[in-house]
Amino acid sequence: MLFYRRKIYDFFSLVEFGFNFGRIFGILVRVLVIKFYNRSHQEKMEKTEMEFSHQGEKITAIYPFFGPADSKTLLSIIKLEKYSAPAFPELTSFVHHYFSGEGKHSEEITEIMNTKYFVGFTGILYLPQEKEVYFMDHPKFDMASVVDTDNLISRIRLNDFRTRVSLDGIETGTLPWNKIAKNPFFIAVSGGEEGAEKLAELASKHQTKNGHIFVPKISNFMSPQARIPLLYSYDRGRSLTVSLNGSGSTTNSYTFGLIKNQ
Repeated sequence: MLFYRRKIYDFFSLVEFGFNFGRIFGILVRVLVIKFYNRSHQEKMEKTEMEFSHQGEKITAIYPFFGPADSKTLLSIIKLEKYSAPAFPELTSFVHHYFSGEGKHSEEITEIMNTKYFVGFTGILYLPQEKEVYFMDHPKFDMASVVDTDNLISRIRLNDFRTRVSLDGIETGTLPWNKIAKNPFFIAVSGGEEGAEKLAELASKHQTKNGHIFVPKISNFMSPQARIPLLYSYDRGRSLTVSLNGSGSTTNSYTFGLIKNQ
């Protein structure tokens, strides 16, 4: 019987190893494919530096953009290219600067917003018992490209988070553009009032002049849950949407590398 149980244990261990190996291999393949894709395009399109202002400093984003892929794959590509990943506040400033502008780069940004997603590398941790939401930049991901909940919990214990918001009494869903800058969720995810004002201006450039903040129903959570924010234009430009419910595994997300100017 013990021999039989050991054989079963060895079998499932082998299956688990194969499953994890398959995930790792799949991520590596996606990274290589997207790197090849981007480099083949870079042979036709030279790298372009796209400068924008963020919280009083100049930052440079690199074009062509990376994607579509899940968040872990995108982050791996950024690291391989030796760039920095944009947290959601930096993403906000970048899209605010170029959205609906003239030129092929602005047109591509607008098209991605209308048809896909931009991901900002900011971890969001929902604590259902405390009814609080924590925001911390540059989260880690598990092998399935899902935001690592345990890592975010450990960062809270070390007081390593940017801000937190209580869920009680905060308006969510669709808001007119002129109410966005004072909404605690828009303020928290975008890095402060300046970021929320930029999101408000972005919303005003959409057809309905509305912004939608999508927050999952925390009463459905039995334990802490981690998410990552997505930025896009709902219904091809009808309204601005900030989703605070991305898992990280969405495979049609885009991002870009950053160079921090000295």
